[in-house]
Amino acid sequence: MAFVEVAPRNRGELKKFENVAGCLIAFACRLSFIDGNDIYRGWLAFDVFEENKEDEIKLMALYSKKYNALKFTETTMVIPPNGGEKLINEFLKIDYEK
Repeated sequence: MAFVEVAPRNRGELKKFENVAGCLIAFACRLSFIDGNDIYRGWLAFDVFEENKEDEIKLMALYSKKYNALKFTETTMVIPPNGGEKLINEFLKIDYEK
C-alpha cells in the first residue's frame, strides 16, 4: 500500500492512482464488518513498516490525515468502525447499514 501512496505517477496534480490505497483500506474495513467477531467487528488494524523511520512517521501522518487512522502502538494503526463506515461510503460508494 505504501508503494501506491508514494508512486511517481501518484504525485503532482494528476495523481493517477490516488484512490487505490483508499479503496483497498475501505474494502478491508468492509470485510471487518462482514467477518469481524463481537467487539472487533468494524475495526481495522494494520502495521506501517518502512526502512527509514522518518518515512514511516510521514506515512503514518498521511494515513492519519487521509484515512483518519489512529496510532495504536509504535507501528500499529487502527481505524475504528465509524471511520471505516466513512471510508466505505467515500471510496466504495456503498451505504453501509448496520
